Amino acid sequence: MFKRKIYDKLLKWKEESEAKHALLIEGARRIGKTTVAEELGKNEFVAYKTIDFSKNAEKYSGVFKNLDNIDDFYSEFFLQLGMSPLPNGSLIIFDEIQFLPIARQAIKHLVADGRYYFIETGSLVSIKENTQGILIPSEEESIEMYPMDYEEFLWALGLNFEADTLRNYYSSRKKPSLDSHQQLIKHFRMYLSIGGMPQAVAKYVETKDYYEVDKIKKRIVNLYEEDLKKIDNKYGTICSLVWKEIPSMLSKHSTRFLVSSVDERADSILFKNTLDKLIESKMVIPVFRCNDPSSEFVLGKDETKFKLYFSDVGLFTSIIYSSERMEDNDVYQRLILDKLHTNLGMLYENACAQSICASGYEPFYYSWKEKKDDDKETNYEIDFIISKNGKIIPIEVKSNKVSSNASIETFRKKFSKRIKESYYIKSKPLDYGDNITYLPFYMLFCL
Repeated sequence: MFKRKIYDKLLKWKEESEAKHALLIEGARRIGKTTVAEELGKNEFVAYKTIDFSKNAEKYSGVFKNLDNIDDFYSEFFLQLGMSPLPNGSLIIFDEIQFLPIARQAIKHLVADGRYYFIETGSLVSIKENTQGILIPSEEESIEMYPMDYEEFLWALGLNFEADTLRNYYSSRKKPSLDSHQQLIKHFRMYLSIGGMPQAVAKYVETKDYYEVDKIKKRIVNLYEEDLKKIDNKYGTICSLVWKEIPSMLSKHSTRFLVSSVDERADSILFKNTLDKLIESKMVIPVFRCNDPSSEFVLGKDETKFKLYFSDVGLFTSIIYSSERMEDNDVYQRLILDKLHTNLGMLYENACAQSICASGYEPFYYSWKEKKDDDKETNYEIDFIISKNGKIIPIEVKSNKVSSNASIETFRKKFSKRIKESYYIKSKPLDYGDNITYLPFYMLFCL
């Protein structure tokens, strides 16, 4: 079990809920939801039990239909489990809750009884899909979980001191030496290669073999693609097609999808339904255009203009760079050594979107046009804008080949009263300019 930041949030829920509220852990598949819930059970409770409803859900369905007498319910429930009742105060984990929606509805009565704590996990698309005909309990809190961010990745590799040092550099505004920077950026490119899916990270820790890691990631990609096809078959959406278009759209810096095989624009009803299902799946990170950064971002959200990123940069790497057979781990080695002769901008940008979301922010982007003295229009764009304490934070992500500050400088002048601080994310060492922090990619988790 790797150290995960969400663990502290789960611990806070345990201390504050006093078994009066259940907790639903939301997130994509294979990111470690069940693992972290069970770790909490092992460490913080007198006992715990996980019930996987993806296996024999019908076996338990009858038990949840009669909650008139909670004592009778628990007698039947543990009889079906083939075990003695857990001690009061234990944790019960309803895993894959989407396979038995009636169990989710029962939470209202179970937490009212108060003898056990309850955590639910499952696929969000299926969770929302299977809510018809049941009463969603108000006694249920939810929490978002993501793949491992870069700091968690460093912890998994035993580089806790490096993570602490980066936070110290950030808070003290201290600049690392050039030699240290080269080592730090190399480690970040390892993260681009491996990503934050716990199984992939565990395989690297175990083998140090990128080919073996890639096999794990490809299995997850295949699993995701099969899930998307099932969604398409059920709802008539085009999720699997859009998923495959993401690398092309990012490489073109496009903010409107046109899936040529079905000729669907981003403002069509079909595409809106598709986007909704993709977002529910948590397999993608949506970044919508904000029409007016001077007001609340959500109020000015343009749902027809957006960027989509993969939920995990390591999966993205496997999709666009790895070959069928990776002799001598060649592709990954060249990526880590910065000798892969392709533009890594897409990967860096995806990793930034992932880091921003994992830090608890909802990212938007902003684009606009301004006329110059020669009456020609100039296009500007800020990759990400986030809100913090009522202020705007613009974040620009640039590859080594691009050095212009025009967009972020113009944005600062345009919205000067609302700007808190500005960040230029690059592969260069930490530096400071006029009201701009030049932040290396490996420090983004410190925001």
